Amino acid sequence: MKKEFRAHPLMLVSLIKPFLFVLVLPVLKGVIQYIIKRRVTGVLTLELIGFMAITLIAALRCRSFRLICGKSGVTVKMGVLFKSSAFISVNKLSSVQTVQNPIDAVFRAVSYRINTEAGPKGKADFDFKLSTKDSAEVSRLLYGEDNYTAVKFSVFKVAVMAATTSSAVSGMLIGVPIINKTGKLLGIALNNILLDEINSVSSGFKSYFPPIVNAITLVFLLSYAVSFVYSLFKYINFKLFLEKEKLEVRSGFFVRSRSAFKKSSVNDVIIYQTPLMRIFKRYAMKVSVGGYGGSKSETAVIVPSGRRGEIKRQFQAYFPFLAPDGKLMHARRDIVTKNRFLYLPGLYFIITLAISIALTFIFPKFGRLTLFLTMVACAVIMYYAYLSIYEFRLGKLKIGKNVYAQTVKGFNACELHCPRENVGQIKIIRTIPDIQLDTCKVVISVRSESADTVKVRMLNYGEVKKSIADSYGIEV
Repeated sequence: MKKEFRAHPLMLVSLIKPFLFVLVLPVLKGVIQYIIKRRVTGVLTLELIGFMAITLIAALRCRSFRLICGKSGVTVKMGVLFKSSAFISVNKLSSVQTVQNPIDAVFRAVSYRINTEAGPKGKADFDFKLSTKDSAEVSRLLYGEDNYTAVKFSVFKVAVMAATTSSAVSGMLIGVPIINKTGKLLGIALNNILLDEINSVSSGFKSYFPPIVNAITLVFLLSYAVSFVYSLFKYINFKLFLEKEKLEVRSGFFVRSRSAFKKSSVNDVIIYQTPLMRIFKRYAMKVSVGGYGGSKSETAVIVPSGRRGEIKRQFQAYFPFLAPDGKLMHARRDIVTKNRFLYLPGLYFIITLAISIALTFIFPKFGRLTLFLTMVACAVIMYYAYLSIYEFRLGKLKIGKNVYAQTVKGFNACELHCPRENVGQIKIIRTIPDIQLDTCKVVISVRSESADTVKVRMLNYGEVKKSIADSYGIEV
C-alpha cells in the first residue's frame, strides 16, 4: 500500500535560501528603512521584482511537491512548468538523514535527505522539508519499525573527539565567511576590527620572536577554538542505535541530526587516530557510506572516541562480517627497510635546513621569523619521521574474503576494513629500489563517489601477487 506525503510549508524558506544575500536581505533592509524612516534608499525596483518572482516560483514548487512511499521504494515528484519524477528502490538507498535546526523545531519540521550512490558528491540526492510526524512515518515505511539497542557516549568522549579532530584551518573555513557576511549585513568592516584587536593583543606579549609570530599564533588558537566549539555542538548528545541490519546515529545540540543506513550500504570501516588522539591514547571509528549527503568524504562517525581495546570490541560486535582473513603481509624487519621508511623525512629535513640557512643570509632582518618557521617545519618533519617508524613497525595488509590494511594516512594512523567486493582498485607500484629488493607499494581504493584510499609500503612483491591471485582468481 502506497502513502503520499506533502512538503512542510517551511520548505519555501529552503528554496529561497540560495538567494538570501542577493535579493532577500536588500529587500528586507528596504522594508525596515521604510518602517523606521518612511523612505527607501539603496533598493532597486528590479530587486523587488526579482524577489517576488523567486518567492512565487518557490511557493509553486513547494505546493507541487509529492513524496510517495511504498514497499518497493519511494517516488519524489516536483515541478511546475518542468515536472520531474524520480523513483528510488528501497534496496538502492544508501542512507536517510533528518536534520532539525532551531527554526525547524519551532515549526515542527525537519530537513529530510535521501541518499543513493548515484547522486552528486557532497550533496544529498533529494533534500526537502517534512513535518516531524511525516518524517517518522516515512522512515518507518522505508526501514520498518524501530527495534534498537541504544549505545550512549559520555560528554567527555565527545569532547575528546571534538578536541582531537578540530583544526585551525577548519576553524578559519567556518569563521571567516560568517565574519564577512555579518560585517556586510551590519555595514561595518568587522574583519578589520578583529584584526586590529588581534594585533593590539599580540603586541602586548613579550617574546624573542617578532609580533607577527604572536599574531599568527593567536589567530590559529582562536580558529582552533572556533572549530572545537563547532565540533562539540555538532556531536554533543551523540547516540548510536543498533539493529541487526541497520545503524542509526543521532547527535547535535542546536542542530539535531539523525542518519540511518543499512550495514549492507557501508563501503568500509576505518578506525583512526589523529595526532592529538595519540596524546590521549584514544581512537575513533567511522564508516563510509556511498552518496552520504552533506559530506564530501561520505563518512559518518559511529564511535567518537575510546581506547583501542574498546574500539576493537565494538568493531567485532557491530561488524562481525568484516573480520580480517587471508595471509598477513608486512614490511621486512631489517635495518635496510627501516632506513627506506626514514629516507623522505631525512631528505625533507636537509632541504628545510638548507632553505633556512639561505633565507637567513639573504634576509638577515627576518632572522627570528625564519627561525620560527624553521622550528615549525622541523617539528612537522619529526612527527612525519615518527609516523614512518610507526608504519614500518605496524603497517600490514590482508587480502581474503575481506580486505584489511593498517597504515598511515596523512598525519593519522588508520585501520581499514572492507568487503573484498567493495574494493574498486588495487594498484601495485614499484620503484627502482623496489625492483632491486623485490618489494612494492600497494594502494587500495574503495569503491564509492569519494573513495577511501590507503597505501601500504615495502611489502613483498611475490606475496602480494599470490594473495591477489588466491582472493580474486586473477594473475598480476
